[in-house]
Amino acid sequence: MAANSTSTLDSVSSSSSRSSKDETMTISTENTSEMDLDSTELNDETLNHLITERHKRLTTSAHLEENDHDDHQSKFKTLFGLLKNFIGVKDIVSLRISLPSQLLEPIGNLEYWNYNDRPDYLLCIGDSDDPLERMLASIRWWYSKDLKFVKGKLIKPYNSILGEQFSCHWDVTSPKFDKKGNFIYDSESNLSGSTKGDKSYRVTCLNEQISHHPPVSAFHYQCEEKGVSAYGIDHISAKFTGTSVKLGPGEQNKGIYVNLAKRDNEEYLLTHPVASVQGWLKASLYVVVSESCIVTCPKTKLKAILEYKEEVWDIGYDFFFKWLGKPKFAIEGKIFRYDSANDDINKLKNVNADDVVAEVTGSWRGQVHVTRRDTNETRLLLDLEKLEAVPKKVKPMAQQGSLESRKIWRPVSSALFSKDYNKATKEKQILEEKQRQKASDRKANKQEFDSVLFKIPVVNGKPELKPAGVDACGKELLIN
Repeated sequence: MAANSTSTLDSVSSSSSRSSKDETMTISTENTSEMDLDSTELNDETLNHLITERHKRLTTSAHLEENDHDDHQSKFKTLFGLLKNFIGVKDIVSLRISLPSQLLEPIGNLEYWNYNDRPDYLLCIGDSDDPLERMLASIRWWYSKDLKFVKGKLIKPYNSILGEQFSCHWDVTSPKFDKKGNFIYDSESNLSGSTKGDKSYRVTCLNEQISHHPPVSAFHYQCEEKGVSAYGIDHISAKFTGTSVKLGPGEQNKGIYVNLAKRDNEEYLLTHPVASVQGWLKASLYVVVSESCIVTCPKTKLKAILEYKEEVWDIGYDFFFKWLGKPKFAIEGKIFRYDSANDDINKLKNVNADDVVAEVTGSWRGQVHVTRRDTNETRLLLDLEKLEAVPKKVKPMAQQGSLESRKIWRPVSSALFSKDYNKATKEKQILEEKQRQKASDRKANKQEFDSVLFKIPVVNGKPELKPAGVDACGKELLIN
């Protein structure tokens, strides 16, 4: 699924002084704060801690312990009411829509959205000497990377401003498998991504918003010691059908590239399927994935087609359990030999049976099994029911640069944590006005936006790091 750094609706409020030529659409509410009190200005250390803990709870099963179910439903019922205004709009991402501040979480898009919820499964992709096992490892990581949609709670984070950055890291150990490659249950590793006493590896993450129209960001994950990296472009299209929000990759989003430097730069390209956010009528949101992910590796001449069996329901989990039983979220896939110079097979039904080397079955919210044709043995590749998203490690606020997400959104986040929605709205207006002024200055001076971490333009959805980006991946710059 396309977890994206650009969200369906823009979270930055409009200023009343905006030019009439500005096409930004504003949706506002009056008296959004229940308490007419000045918000308490939180210090950097406290705010950093609050954001970290909030992010951790929102992306793991920890949110189930919270007692804000009614408030959460109220937020999405309000958002559903706003979305109904955009039925039939071809791509609502292209619109700049301002939402009431009380609908937002105090977390930036670049921090919330990512493709690396299990960095421990990324670092081990190149471990095996068997090309088929490396393909299977890339598939294992693919299904583990979006655990927030399996275990967490769907939210509306801030939309990123142009030039915004987010960096973090994880210190994780290699996941455990037996000699046959079966997934081994390890409660410590499954929850945290690491096991005490095992060798730890650092995985770094860099994100940067490199375009505002259309909204596009670049990302880069790396485990230098293992020689594994993953990178790509986030650009989505979104359409509201009346009962669901359908999300797909935008034209600049070609998928995720995974490079294995220690395997002679063996490279995999994993393309995004289509996702729908369902359950708006019941304000009990969940994600449904359809179509397919296609994984190609020209060097090993192996290709995988992973099809998601679509279950289109718009009425919420309550209806599921009462009348139709539990949804399966089923997947089916085949790995087969292919000719990269003459490649036109994109559906399972068109795969030649003689070329198949392995089959994948299961659920992208449950267990994933694989059967190798050479041994005819079926084994557990991954058990998503036992995994949690691994929390990110972020530098203290005082060590973050002025363009980093938490620094940029600091005044807004402080007000939101204090539930002073009026102040949060005002701070967003100030931030957006600054961005419009910068854009106006660049236009007047005939200057193009110059990104800091990534080279632009990006060719074929494959971002390259600038020297500053290479330096930012260094271990010494990501302090515990």
